[in-house]
Amino acid sequence: MKIAILGFDVEGRASFDYFAKRGHEVTIRDRNVHVKVPEGIASVLGDHYLDDLDQYDLLVRTPGLHPPTILEKNPSVKDKLTTHVNEFFQACPTKNIIGITGTKGKGTTATLLTKLLESTGKSVRLGGNLGVPPLNFIDEIDSDSWVVLELSNFQLIDLKYSPHIAVCLGVVPEHLDWHTDMQAYIDAKSQLFAQQTAEDIAIYYSKNETSKQIASSGNGQLIPYYEAPGAYIDGDSICIDEQIICKVS
Repeated sequence: MKIAILGFDVEGRASFDYFAKRGHEVTIRDRNVHVKVPEGIASVLGDHYLDDLDQYDLLVRTPGLHPPTILEKNPSVKDKLTTHVNEFFQACPTKNIIGITGTKGKGTTATLLTKLLESTGKSVRLGGNLGVPPLNFIDEIDSDSWVVLELSNFQLIDLKYSPHIAVCLGVVPEHLDWHTDMQAYIDAKSQLFAQQTAEDIAIYYSKNETSKQIASSGNGQLIPYYEAPGAYIDGDSICIDEQIICKVS
């Protein structure tokens, strides 16, 4: 398959390694003419890096590259456009994936969840917007592994899959220089939940109406936090189902 990597940054390099390892014909395309391209690999660098993309079978978009920017020059390639994260969801051997979005606190929450799962003896990998592209470790996980992904709106805007467990933290206006308005920002984050079924879990911050709205985008079982039946604070304790989990301190 002929594949173009659109943007050779951290995710782009990981995408290149993944697809090249599987024998595909990969071309690197980037606006930066000073990008160092692996020896012997075809590239198109500079202002025309988005020209004539219909010649490829698959286009892998870097998170910072807005999809409309690609489609303005190449209106016929929408069905060929994908991302590093989309490929991970499609090829991942485990369904034990927790995806986390929100405006602030994603990295902290993702790291804490990873440590909690590791403490129970599970094999866990942490990736996403933290700087660890998940395709880097896809060959190291199996059907029993757990994956925790911190996902930004840049990664979610054209996400085609939803994780078994999706979490939305508090959401307030941000990145409105990249999105057309607040609704577009909300729509991007909603993609994390959009494909969930009744067998999946949608966790949201009960004190943020936008968080609940986003989590309600699919058919996942809605579970709030800071409110029963999810985790809540009772006096000086964090509780679930009237069971004390730990002290707030």
